[in-house]
Amino acid sequence: MAALAAAQPQIRLETAGEAPHRVGVVGLDVAQRARIADDAARRRALAVYAGEIGPDTPQMAGTYEATADGLHFTPLFRWSPGVAYTVRVRIGALALEERFQVDAVAHEPPRVTAVHPSGDTLPENALRLYVHFSRAMAMRDAARHVRLLDADGQPIALAFVEVEGGLWDPGRTRLTLLFHPGRVKRGVAPGERMGPPLRAGREYRLVVDAEMADASGVRLGTAFEHHFRAVEADREPPRAEGVRVEPPASRAAPVSVRLPEPLDQALLARWVWVEDARGARVEGRVDAHETRWDLTPERPWAPGSYAVRIERALEDRAGNRFDRAFDRDPGAAAPAAGPPLRLPFDVR
Repeated sequence: MAALAAAQPQIRLETAGEAPHRVGVVGLDVAQRARIADDAARRRALAVYAGEIGPDTPQMAGTYEATADGLHFTPLFRWSPGVAYTVRVRIGALALEERFQVDAVAHEPPRVTAVHPSGDTLPENALRLYVHFSRAMAMRDAARHVRLLDADGQPIALAFVEVEGGLWDPGRTRLTLLFHPGRVKRGVAPGERMGPPLRAGREYRLVVDAEMADASGVRLGTAFEHHFRAVEADREPPRAEGVRVEPPASRAAPVSVRLPEPLDQALLARWVWVEDARGARVEGRVDAHETRWDLTPERPWAPGSYAVRIERALEDRAGNRFDRAFDRDPGAAAPAAGPPLRLPFDVR
């Protein structure tokens, strides 16, 4: 859901198709956001209660997230129809309260919203796939519901590392599938014996079956398929000189970073940022698109000098970093990690 530009702080209920699944306070100013720097402060600032509130009524359990547009709370379990919930916000002098209920409606099934890398080709030495869901999913047996099939519909044995419960982000909306590194990296026994899970020139299907369920037990109902073709292995690090910065066209416009090849989308969202001339981070909304990274500033750009910073550990689809290749000579020492890349630009 896009960030809301609110003139005054307000409580917002967000929906995921059929019912609110997250509650937050948006439109906070800089001073208010400074008061919610850690999880304890966020818990004090935004409290959600179920049912009648008494002196000993506990807050609901869940996770907190501070973003450019405010503070958000996702409950551990989805809202229950017919239960009255109370949201209380206390941040300095700010005091807000709102009650809400969720109607009993037929549950719309969860769905797969994206797969990254998102293209229709993948190097045969790719390291991981990310599967994004529309809402929090059940962790149990996640791996049992995801398969990699060849062009004939036959499953690829030992394609992914088996992790009990799966590798999920904190909100359980992104599942990470790790191609077995022992089969991807050359010179390692499983890879030498079995070869890589992907073979250049062949077609594949990533299938999430219809039985995969969300945290409330609602199933997808329809299988999801992502089709792609494997191409030659990528064993070269991304080129720093291939990164291009496009300065903002106006004081409210984003700065754009054009990348030399598709990079890891999850890492890209975290390991690129912008600093001003004093080295302070510029806050704003980040859009990471594998081959492009944009930052729209929270406040209009002030004229002056800035720099895009990129961690050298940022990886491409095959795990190659800006400072080293993934599949290097086993006997070669890894180069020392250098400081983040610095790409200057000016706002005039």
